[in-house]
Amino acid sequence: MNKSFAVFAAIAAWTMFGTASAAAEPLPSVRLVCSFDYDGMLAKLSQQPLLASLNKDQVGSPIVLRVIHSVVPTTSGGAAGFASAILAGGSLGILPVVENKDLVITYDLFVNQTMIATYAYQKNFTRAFNIYSKDKTKGLGEEGQTWAESTVDLFAADIAKNPKVLNLVAEYRYYFGASTTPSASK
Repeated sequence: MNKSFAVFAAIAAWTMFGTASAAAEPLPSVRLVCSFDYDGMLAKLSQQPLLASLNKDQVGSPIVLRVIHSVVPTTSGGAAGFASAILAGGSLGILPVVENKDLVITYDLFVNQTMIATYAYQKNFTRAFNIYSKDKTKGLGEEGQTWAESTVDLFAADIAKNPKVLNLVAEYRYYFGASTTPSASK
């Protein structure tokens, strides 16, 4: 009898924490931390079904999505950028600075300060800019900003297949019910 109960319990646990039914529901309240264009990324990420509960005001949320960008100079791009900066400075800003760098957008998902998923997307960009102009894109450039926002779709597709994330959604649904998700409260 104990053996059949154990099998029943295993089947029930698989049904409750199964990933197939959890994929349709969004994560519970998620706080966003972003190193560039916060409002644009918040709007783009909030459109994804799994991240519908994303909010900047969820200060006490145990789930945090951190989106950071880093700019990595290429070997030849570093030398060319340095020479370009010297020429731009010598011409008092008449000539533009040209730089060739790899832009890396990294998405990290934390639960109680423990990282459960991380994804990084990288692309090479060459951009020219005036040393005296104000850069509102935090070093990304217009083309880089557009590409960074396009990585949201890649991230959403990757995270929707992550078993740890799907188990997290199923666990929240098991303990707190479907009424805590934004789709059920609307």
